Amino acid sequence: MALDLLSSPPKREEEELVSVILTVYNVERWLKKTVESVLAQTWRNLEVIAIDDGSKDKSGAILKEAQRKDPRIKVTFTKNRGVSCARNLGLSLARGKYVYFCDSDDLMDPKLVEKCVKSMREYGAQIAMFKFDGINEFGQPVASFYPHNRYKSVEVLSPREIVKKQIRGKIGGYLWSFLAEKKVYEGVKFPEGRLVEDTARICHIFANAKRIVRLPEVLYHYRLHKSSLMRKEKMLMDWKKALKDRLEFVSEAFPDLKRWATVQTFSPLNFDYESVRQNLAIGLRSRREKRLSRRPK
Repeated sequence: MALDLLSSPPKREEEELVSVILTVYNVERWLKKTVESVLAQTWRNLEVIAIDDGSKDKSGAILKEAQRKDPRIKVTFTKNRGVSCARNLGLSLARGKYVYFCDSDDLMDPKLVEKCVKSMREYGAQIAMFKFDGINEFGQPVASFYPHNRYKSVEVLSPREIVKKQIRGKIGGYLWSFLAEKKVYEGVKFPEGRLVEDTARICHIFANAKRIVRLPEVLYHYRLHKSSLMRKEKMLMDWKKALKDRLEFVSEAFPDLKRWATVQTFSPLNFDYESVRQNLAIGLRSRREKRLSRRPK
């Protein structure tokens, strides 16, 4: 798939602007494919806000070339301040009615935006959520068992219902797992200098919606690779901070869920075991490949 999509069909008049925010840091190996998947959306009226967070590889050059070929891409370069700062900056620049966060090493299904926007219109929702699958560094499928994907038909939920599912671990805290109207991000600022920033604010976002629709379709391909492994100590500390943030918000916004949320927050059953399993599998494979590479030929 070529990056030059200027000759693609023009947007239809009824297509409202959708802002796709891409936060980028040292992902030259996968970035081109990610950008291609964004530009290949069947929903043509996009602005792609790419925030290069001080990359030291060729990511910036890839973004500049993409911007030269497609005017929908707007690239901003900043010093390395972390993904939360990049997300906050992207939100401040977004002009679309709808906002979608895409990780810069993953892939979007070509109809992700179109299906989400149309379903939001159909069900009067402000957020459209969907399933995802896993791929490895070469784009091949990876078996995964995320609780987030365990539903078979369209679900229409209230904020309280979806917050309850989130604190039970049945819905992930991934920003790329849903598309939303920009207004649900009003008053939301991601905590800067921290990891797990999505889990820290996910319930704030859900609470700003009146209705959420979940589509039983895989519309996103989450890439698992060695460089995406967790920084254990930092991740654990920030995970605890995120859960504390979430608990404080739920206690105030949904007081009837406070006691239940408290139990869930500190329960080992609420841990993201599938992410841990995937990270362990990648780590073991990486060590095995390293041992094999050292063997004499």
